[in-house]
Amino acid sequence: MTEKANLTPRDWVIAGLAALGEGGLDAVRVERLAKQLGTTKGSFYWHFADRPALLEAMLHLWEREGTAEPVAKAIAIADPAERLRQITKGALSVTGRGSSVGRAETALRAWAAQNSEVGQRFARIESERIAALSGALAALGYEAAEAGRLAKALYLTLIGLYSVRPYAPELAEDQALLDLVERVIAGAPGR
Repeated sequence: MTEKANLTPRDWVIAGLAALGEGGLDAVRVERLAKQLGTTKGSFYWHFADRPALLEAMLHLWEREGTAEPVAKAIAIADPAERLRQITKGALSVTGRGSSVGRAETALRAWAAQNSEVGQRFARIESERIAALSGALAALGYEAAEAGRLAKALYLTLIGLYSVRPYAPELAEDQALLDLVERVIAGAPGR
């Protein structure tokens, strides 16, 4: 068997996320993905019942690998300052699984804005991400309400960075966010 004949569901999901990031939800088409992967549509249907099953698998992978696993790793870091740094550095990854993280996140947000079920799921995931940031900030000594506001501000800054990367990379300066995180750490009441 050739390498192309050994495609897994994960291969299709990763290709779907890359297509989503490059062209939005409309770009996630079975025929297009098959051509990109060098296989037939039959390979797709071996793994998935239909396109909605692929879209669900894409959301599941993003939820697990883009949130649940990184948050679990971050929570395991005892030092809250280092935890906050690692969360930020991880979120600034330009590529993941061979595609642009920021573009995929931006496309997922656009999808969430158009589909209430995806929107509810996305809002829950974003709440988990913000809670991880807020937890680190609270552990640094910020009051719960202030930690929550700072977590939202840091998260929204990241979203802005993601959104401008494709057309204004000079504006999407990772170091600006990293510097902001250092200022937040240095200004913590517990420091």
